[in-house]
Amino acid sequence: MKTLYLIDILDDPNHSFEQVFQNFLDAESLDTPYYRIEGQHEKANFDAVLESDPGGIIISGSLQSVYDRAPWMLRLETFIQKCHAQQLPVLGLCFGHQIIASAMGGSVETLKTWEFGVHPIYRTAESQHHPWLQGLPNTFNTLQVHQDHVSQLPAGATPLAYSEKTPHQVFSMGSLMGVQFHPEYTVDMLNTIIEQRHHKLVQKGPFHSEAHLKAIAQHWQLPEAPRRILKNFLADL
Repeated sequence: MKTLYLIDILDDPNHSFEQVFQNFLDAESLDTPYYRIEGQHEKANFDAVLESDPGGIIISGSLQSVYDRAPWMLRLETFIQKCHAQQLPVLGLCFGHQIIASAMGGSVETLKTWEFGVHPIYRTAESQHHPWLQGLPNTFNTLQVHQDHVSQLPAGATPLAYSEKTPHQVFSMGSLMGVQFHPEYTVDMLNTIIEQRHHKLVQKGPFHSEAHLKAIAQHWQLPEAPRRILKNFLADL
C-alpha cells in the first residue's frame, strides 16, 4: 500500500482534522496508515510529497475562504496543479473541494445563506462511472458546513452532483475530485459547531433563531452513503 497524505488545513480549535479522520477510520474498522502535512505552514514540503509517489492525498476543510488568497493557499494551489499533471489521486473535502476548483481555473463565491446540517444531493448521469462514487444511490443525504461554494467549474471538469443551494457539490477533473460536504463528519460534530457558532448561522441564515436551529438539529441522523466515498478512495491506495 502506498502512503496516504493528509493535507491538514483545518484551523478549527474544536476539531483536529487528524483526529476526525482517525475517528472515521476507527468507526469504519479501517487500518489505513497516513502521514499528516500541516498545509498552512510556510515550510510545508509539498515537493517531498510529490517525490514520494503517494497513493493518495486528502485535502481537509478550513475556516478560511479561498478568495482571500493567503500565501499558503497559493502554494497549495501550485501543489494541486502538479498533482493533476502527475495524475496523482486527490480528494478535497469542503474547502479542499473549493481550492481544487480554484487551482484549476474555477471560481469560488459566498452563498447568501449557510448550507448547514443534513441535506440531500443529487448525482448527475456523468457520475455513474466514477470509481469513488460506486455503490452510492442517485440521491443521498450529506453533512454540510459551508457558506462558500464553487460557483463555476474549471474548464474540462465533470459535474458529478448538485444540491438545492449548491450547483457543484461534487466534481472531478482527471485524478482530482472535490466534494463540498463532509463525509468524515458526524452529527455530534455539527452539534459542537452549533454550540460554538450558532450566532453566525442565525445571523446569515437560513435559521431564524438558536431555538429554531436546535429544534431542526434534533432530527438529524448520520448519513452512511457519503462515507462510502472516503472508503472507495482509500480502497484504491
